[in-house]
Amino acid sequence: MPSIISNFELIIVPLDENYDISSFSCANSELNDFLKDDALNDQTNLISRTSLCFWKGELVGYVTLAVDTIGTKEVYVTDGLECYRYNRYPGIKIARFAVDSRFERRGIGTHLLFAAIGKVLSICDSVGCRYILVDSKKESTGFYEKYGFKIAERNKKRDFVPMYLNMQPIVAKMNLKSID
Repeated sequence: MPSIISNFELIIVPLDENYDISSFSCANSELNDFLKDDALNDQTNLISRTSLCFWKGELVGYVTLAVDTIGTKEVYVTDGLECYRYNRYPGIKIARFAVDSRFERRGIGTHLLFAAIGKVLSICDSVGCRYILVDSKKESTGFYEKYGFKIAERNKKRDFVPMYLNMQPIVAKMNLKSID
């Protein structure tokens, strides 16, 4: 089993035209194609933002974020929404998420997920954002569940599993720690 790469060795930067992304290759050709053919254009058109993860100068993963919403009937009542009248709630979607096949199971996915959560936390300081959303591949749901994501109650998609992470308890816990 390959060794875990230290978080201190990983560098995350915003995608721009100066980075060579040609060597990136994950198991999913659609994710490869998105990074190489669409990610930069989507940024230019304000559709999404992609962050690249490098280890020793080599591109090892990426995550793309976009805005989204989730319907009230898709989240569990225990998420504290029972007193609100809205039909949809704001969120940031992990629109694309991939690790180069040569670097799987080395902690890069976890590092990228935590970086995405950190970015969403910083957004919560300025803009309402209740959830982090993801349409997970079926084989990846366990990865997200390990970090507190729940499967949406109304699972309408066949190929992907809609999941969410409620940011409110995380923000509340952080606010309590800042008081201490």
